[in-house]
Amino acid sequence: MSWVLLLALVFISGCFSNVPETIPTHQVGFWVENTQNDNEFIVLPKSMYQIWHKGSTIKVIAYGCFSYEGVSQDIITLVPDPEFWLASVIWAEARGESTEGQAAVGQVILNRVKDPRFNNSIVDVVFESTKSRTGRSIYQFSPIIDGQIFLAFRDSNFKAFETIASNLTANLMINPQLTKALGFFNPVKVQAYDPNKTNWVWKQPVLTQIGSHVFFSVP
Repeated sequence: MSWVLLLALVFISGCFSNVPETIPTHQVGFWVENTQNDNEFIVLPKSMYQIWHKGSTIKVIAYGCFSYEGVSQDIITLVPDPEFWLASVIWAEARGESTEGQAAVGQVILNRVKDPRFNNSIVDVVFESTKSRTGRSIYQFSPIIDGQIFLAFRDSNFKAFETIASNLTANLMINPQLTKALGFFNPVKVQAYDPNKTNWVWKQPVLTQIGSHVFFSVP
């Protein structure tokens, strides 16, 4: 997707005479539909998009989303690219793992899409959240919280993760041991802050371990 974005930037710069917006005044992102909670607007970091102006029309090109052209408004809602965000969460959660381990993390996302207890699309699962009592969003995956997922596209090897995501959505690289996998965790990292093993992940049926991740089902 990176080279496609580059070509699009070249094309747009020729059509829209004004220079890209250097200090964005818009809020750019996309909506996530949470099946059990309020919907969430995911705001993209300013480093992930550029905006061109031409009269009252703007053009937005963003990593991880399809381009937008229309009337300028304060909140720009884009359509996210599922494979990009699947690749991004694999990178954020498993970039140090083997290809098998990386594909396994992606397979968990796809399994959740099929399970009615979770959101029902790739992007909605990746960014799934609940609300705390104070109204703060609590995300299912830590890379959303710490922002790692928004850095994946900068990796020079990101294309390899996009290939894994594309293969998974084409029903390739599927591990038969993980058809019921709905979660994973690194037992060493979790036990470091949970020495008494009170976290709910310890109580789930273990399916297998690949690299540093334990994969489990949720009865």
